[in-house]
This record gives sequence, C-alpha cells and structure tokens, in this order.
Amino acid sequence: MKKKLNYILPVLFGLALLPVPLLRDLHFESAILAGTIGCFWAGIRSASSFKNDFFETLRILGRIYLAAIPLFILALISGCLTLDGVGFWIFIPFPSAFFGTAIGRLIREFKLPAPKLITILILLFCAFGIWVLEFFSFPQVYFYNHVWGLWPGPIYDESVSLTGSFFYFRWLTFLWIILLWIIPNWSQNLQTKLITALALVSLMFSYLNLDEAGIISPTETIQAQLVGDHQTEHFELFYDDEFYSEDEIEYWSARHEFHFQQITEILEIEWPEGRKIESYLYAHAWQKKKITGAKFTSYVPIWLEQDQLHIAKQQLDRVLKHELVHVISKQFGNNLFNGSWSIGLIEGLAEGIAKDASPRSTLHQIVAAEKPFPSAEEMRSSLSFWGFYGSAGAISYTTAGSFVEYLLNEFPVQPLKKIYAGADFESAYRTSFEELISGWHQALVQTELDSVDQQVSEFIFAQRSLFQKECPHSITQELQLWDDYRFHLADRDTTSAHQVLDKLHHITPKNGLVKDEWARTQLHQQKYEEATNAITPNDTLLTLQVLKADALFLSRGFASADSLLQTIAPDIQHSDARNFNYTLELREDSIQWNYHVERRFQNVFPDSLSLENLNLPNKMLSLNKALQEQNSERIHQYALLLANHSFHPDWFDVYEAAIHELAWSGNIDCAKKWLTSVSSLDLRNRYLERLNEQKDWINFTQNNKIVAD
Repeated sequence: MKKKLNYILPVLFGLALLPVPLLRDLHFESAILAGTIGCFWAGIRSASSFKNDFFETLRILGRIYLAAIPLFILALISGCLTLDGVGFWIFIPFPSAFFGTAIGRLIREFKLPAPKLITILILLFCAFGIWVLEFFSFPQVYFYNHVWGLWPGPIYDESVSLTGSFFYFRWLTFLWIILLWIIPNWSQNLQTKLITALALVSLMFSYLNLDEAGIISPTETIQAQLVGDHQTEHFELFYDDEFYSEDEIEYWSARHEFHFQQITEILEIEWPEGRKIESYLYAHAWQKKKITGAKFTSYVPIWLEQDQLHIAKQQLDRVLKHELVHVISKQFGNNLFNGSWSIGLIEGLAEGIAKDASPRSTLHQIVAAEKPFPSAEEMRSSLSFWGFYGSAGAISYTTAGSFVEYLLNEFPVQPLKKIYAGADFESAYRTSFEELISGWHQALVQTELDSVDQQVSEFIFAQRSLFQKECPHSITQELQLWDDYRFHLADRDTTSAHQVLDKLHHITPKNGLVKDEWARTQLHQQKYEEATNAITPNDTLLTLQVLKADALFLSRGFASADSLLQTIAPDIQHSDARNFNYTLELREDSIQWNYHVERRFQNVFPDSLSLENLNLPNKMLSLNKALQEQNSERIHQYALLLANHSFHPDWFDVYEAAIHELAWSGNIDCAKKWLTSVSSLDLRNRYLERLNEQKDWINFTQNNKIVAD
C-alpha cells in the first residue's frame, strides 16, 4: 500500500492544484513550485541518506512529474499547452532537484552536525537570501535563481518564453552541481582534479558575464545601453539616442519637471535639495523587456535608494505622471521598501493624481456606473495584495484611484501620507474605515453619469485578470505575429513590419481587424488594386468598406467610389461609433474626398488657401495630422487660421493637442485664445479635468520660459 501511495499522492497533489489560478497552468508558475519542492526535498533526503544520490534524485523527480500529469492533461484538453510551458517544467525542476541533492550530499560527506538543518539553511539562503540581495541592488524586475528557476518580470505582460538568458543561467546551475558533487573527492585522482578545476574556471568566467548574458541588469549596464544623457534641475534622463531627437528630449525633460511640480504641490512635499531622479527612457517596450524584464509595464523600483523610473517611448505620454507619483511618494513610504504595505494605496495614489484611466470619463464616473459599489469589506480586500491582483488591472487601479481621489478631495493630504507609510485608517483619519467608504459612496451617488460613462465602465469592468484567464500564458500564432508586427513598427523597420503583416493577413484572411490594418498599409504603399480586390461584400467590418471606397477613389475615381459609399451610407448613419460621425462629410464631394485621402495616405498637407476651401472635419483632421507628425510650421499656420472657427466638443482631442503644442512652442497668446474658446463649450467632466491640465501646462511653460527650439 505504501508503494502505491508513493504514486497516488503526487497525482492527488497535482489534482489539488487544478482549482488554483496560474498554478493549474503547465507553465513557469507551477514549474517554480515544483522546482522549489524538488530542491528542498532532494536536499533533505541527500543530507541524511547514504543511498545512491543520483537515482534517489531521479525518484524524487519522478514523483514531481507525476504531479504534473493532471496539469498536462488539463493544458492538453483546454488548448493551453505550450512548448515554453513544457520547457519550463523540464529546465526548472530537473536542475533544481539535483542542485538540492548536491548541497545535501556535500554537507553529508563533510559529516557536519545537524546536516538536514544546515542544508535547509543553505537552500533558504540560495532561494531567498540571494534574491533579497539582488532585489535591493538592481533596478531589474526579473530574477534567476538556482532553487526556483526564474521570475520573468511583471505578470501583466502575460507572454513568458524560454530565452537564451534562462538557458545560460541553468548552465551555471549545472556547473554548481558538478562542482558541489565532486568537491568531497576532488583530490582523489587526476580526473577529479581536472573536473574541479574546469568547473571552477567555467563558473568564474560565466559569472564575469552575468550582465552581458542578461542575468542581471545593474544600473551602470543600463546606462551603457541608453547612451543619451540629459540633466534638468530634478532629473537626469538616460535615453536611446537613436530613437529620441534632441527636441524630443527637451520636450520630455520639460514634461518631467512639469509633472514633478504638480505632484509635489498636491502631496505637499519639500524635495531634498540636489536630489535627482534618474529617468530611463527606452526606445520601445521590447527593448525595455530585454533589459529590465518589463515589457508593456512601466515601473518604478521604489525599493532602491536611487530614485528611478523606467518607461518605453510609446507609453511616455500616457504613464509619465502616474510613474512619477510612485517616485515622489517614496518620501513618505515605509522604511523597508519606501512604499505602502497596501498595493492598492500605491497604485490608487498614482491613479488618483494622474486620473488617466479613461480619456472620456472620470474615475468617479467609471466606478459610479458599476453598481453595487464596493463595500468596506471588499475595499479592504481590494487594497490588499491578493485582492488587488485578483481583479483585472484596470478594475483595481480605477477603483482604488477613485477612493484615493475622494480622500485627497475631502481631507488634508497628511492623513493619506500616514496610512501610506503604515498607519491604520482609523488613527490617521480619526474615523472608521466604514465611514470613509460611506462618504466615498455618497460622492459616487452624486456623480453625474451618461451613456458614455456606462460604456466606459462596462468595458473596464468586463476585463479579466490574469488569474481569471483559462490560458494565461498561451499565445496564439496570430497574437505572436501581431506582437512581431508592432515590434518592427516601434523599431522603425517598416519593411519587416509589412512582411509580418502580409503573413498575418495570409493565415487569418477572415480576421477583420487584421485585414483593416493590412488594407491601410496597402493604401499607404499605393497598392490600391490589392486593397480593392481583397475587400469583398462579405467583410462585415464597416471600416473595411470605407477603406475600399477610399481605394476605389484613389484608383478609379469619384464615381466608382461614391457608388460604394452610397451603398454603405445607411450603415454609417446608424452606427454609434464616434469614428463614423464625419465619414460622409469628409467625402461629400470629389474635392473634399481628394484632400482627405491625400492627407491620410500620402501625407500631403493643404496650404493656407486650400485649407480655407475645406469643410470643418477636413480642417480639423489636417490640424490633427500636423500635430501627429509634429509639423510645427503647419500647426501654427492652421491654428491661426482656425482660431475663430465654430468650436465643437466633438473635436476636443484636437483642441487639447493644439493648445498643448502651441504652449510648448512659445505661442502662448494663441494657446490662451484656443483655451478660452474651448472653455466656453459644454464639456464632459473628464474633458474639464484635461483642460485644467492644459491651463497648468500653459502657466508652467510661460513661467519657466520653456520654448522648443
């Protein structure tokens, strides 16, 4: 019976993991657990056993892989099985178990007292002690470990693959196993001496190249890769000078200082004189992933003494203010890692100040539209680590952000700083947590809502967290190709990007979103007939039919294109999508249509005289195109010509961008004139928040005499 239990219990353990999010997936999380168990199990057994260590370790691994059978079957049935997942299960438990055996065997062979205890202590140091040293020494968010294998970085990034760095580190584990195994008998003969020497020399040279192999990322190594360096009063920016121009760095330096001023005023912070924040600006998310372990997740290593933030170029405008809150809030964080013991407060404070959950709805509106409101008990859970990450990031960030925004609006900032550092709500606010939640609920009840807020809220609260997804790390070929396509675009390799997109369109010809992107690239490359022939009446995505009409206009003229446009006009008129509001007006005649497609697909800008002949949608989109292309001459020209037009809330995004750019370029009078005109409109609450941000930006650029060259 005992022999049968040796086979039954591991399988039962595997079955017990099936209800546990992430651990039920045959991927790196469950492999980490298996590797850790295998390492300690093998180490303890080896420390007290005089049997054959090699075969004892294989027997332990056999039990561990029996536990993987239920996970493997589930992954196979659900379609979640990946080669990367299988690879992690091979290259984490197997070396880890033999690593534990090597240490236990070494202690046993040296006949030290309490061999099991010594083995456990050594393995605990290897598993956690070394990690703590790395954690508080390096700004990276990925880690390799001989006991538990690896932590690849933020779980938000989802896709986790086997890499050359991982195999390099497992080579180090193998060398340690050889060395520790042979040390007790290293002088037995010439062969063992040679093996010992070879292992030592290999380890020495391997450890000299840890940063180059991607095992660690010291600050100095990152700075060596981001060779650009620019300093301001409070910041030192390190950036990839191949992807950032001098003008861009001047602009982003100003944005750093602008948000720094905003945040320190809100949080009532006296910044230490001479203390600078290091800002690492990466070319794109893929470069940041390679160097730090974080891909689309921007982050701040608040646990380091040196203030830092790490952001990819494509995320800068969206997350800079949010991440700076994390840096500045270190001033009143706890003593261990400069943050809050509540992950909800860490992210809620940043979200409550940055307010960037949605461009159309406020934090309060998003939460108020989702009833019932979170109870006091649910909010306590949401502010905790597991409660926060138990929901999708957008939900947790927005809910915590709304609550913190309420606290900032209704109370002085000091109590919030106290609870952030570790005090409880009751002592800091001199009232119960339940009463604080009740007051927040009252603020939500009084929040005005409309259908847009309902739509935004439904979209955010419909998202699922990584813990709720059936296949959290399974990436289809289509998604991988899409990721490759975005990488090549960000890397400014349009030729490779188009090749990947062509392949993606070929293998998924019925995917409307892929075809939409593919058709746009065809028009940009002047391949009008290819786009026309590819889009058929069976393509139900309305944007595809509009693109076909544009392709027909460019290749066959107005009559052929207008015939198709009139066919789809009823669908356009009945669509609720905002992007179809002016589709017909932009193409109301051959003149307007020609200007529209020239601007959109050929980057042709109308001159001043031509702009006067355009209808308002074409005028506004011409200004928007100039803003996107950072064409300063056209921006100023169009802004002056449009300064007295009839402003409408539909074009708020363009107005905001124009005000922002005019202020930055030093055209303060024109920026203020636009600001006054936009302020007179009946705007959404979120638009008013964004407009107030531009008022602050105008004052900042004016008072600091910052003008772009």
